[in-house]
Amino acid sequence: MDLHSGLPFWIVKNEFFDLYYPLRNDFKIDVAIIGSGITGALVAHELCEAGVECALIDKRTISTGSSAASTAQLQYEIDTPLSKLVNIVPKKIAIDAYFNCLDSITDIENIFKKTNIDADFTRVPTVLLASNQQGVKLLDEEYAIRTEVGLPVKY
Repeated sequence: MDLHSGLPFWIVKNEFFDLYYPLRNDFKIDVAIIGSGITGALVAHELCEAGVECALIDKRTISTGSSAASTAQLQYEIDTPLSKLVNIVPKKIAIDAYFNCLDSITDIENIFKKTNIDADFTRVPTVLLASNQQGVKLLDEEYAIRTEVGLPVKY
């Protein structure tokens, strides 16, 4: 792989996707989904499963934006550690956010199975590291709250 080409890894690995021509006719749908990356595709999947007529619309070739450049690593971590998030939003909302993220990984795995997509899906653990004493304190706090609420965690 040419690391200096400026091409996203998934496009180089899987070659370019099918090209779709610009819309030439009007059509009626219930929901227009702007963006055809992984988020748009998952939203479209859920809406189609619910019987909602929808269309993916993108200014580029399907799935060639940020999704094509992502690591494709799924983890239930969010940007704010749970031990900090509980001080920003109500504790129940913070905990629910983490459990929803955790559940979403299983949901995506089930979508792959149901749709026979060979996504080479593999579950691997997330590792949190501390680079200083303050980081060790944060890991201690994070472990304590995740254990308290029943999130899967080892220390």
